[in-house]
Amino acid sequence: MRYLLFFYLCFTFLPRSYGQEQFILKGLVFSDLNKQRLPYVNIINQRTKVNIKSDEWGVFSIPAQIGDTILIQKEGFQEFSKNISAKQNLVVYLKGVIKLDEVVVTQPSKKADQKEVLDDFRSKGVYFNGSPPLLFSIFHPLTAIHELLSKDANNAQRFVQYISRENAESAVDRKFNKWLIMKHIPIKDEDVAEFMFLYRPKPNQVTYWNDYDVIKYIKDSYQKYLKEHKK
Repeated sequence: MRYLLFFYLCFTFLPRSYGQEQFILKGLVFSDLNKQRLPYVNIINQRTKVNIKSDEWGVFSIPAQIGDTILIQKEGFQEFSKNISAKQNLVVYLKGVIKLDEVVVTQPSKKADQKEVLDDFRSKGVYFNGSPPLLFSIFHPLTAIHELLSKDANNAQRFVQYISRENAESAVDRKFNKWLIMKHIPIKDEDVAEFMFLYRPKPNQVTYWNDYDVIKYIKDSYQKYLKEHKK
């Protein structure tokens, strides 16, 4: 009876002692080519087979445990694999795939892509992104009605709102990124992702920042990070 009680206690407490604690692994995915965020990237936990996609800003969250391997995939980029050895967040820069025996085509800029989409709306009679001015509405009532009420106009409005947010976030990325952070503060590589999540500035903060302002913000934020999160 004594032995049975011993084994019962062992099996009861083993999972608590040796079981791995699950946590939410957060991350950001960038292109190594142009340092822009990569949307809709496949994120796979190879142990649990959970497969999610990053959002339109390259941000993802996935359940994980220490010891898991996270696989990150996107068409046109090299596959990235990371073994999770501690509770952490990730900042990942995916490298573009080098294709041989093909004609090299210059990658269009983000602004060129945005202009191409807006030009397509113009060709459908949506000239003011769904918000025609009063004078235009008076002299071109039918066109104004189309501009206000059509499905194309609604899509144009949503797209303009999207590119406004995207351009604002890109402005933040240019002034608050892993390369600049590690250049100006002695932060460990495994802490960069957490630091970026905690102290990422708002788009309206960086609008008028010069190089001095960027460096000062990074250094001041690092001192706060040491006091508040590295006690």
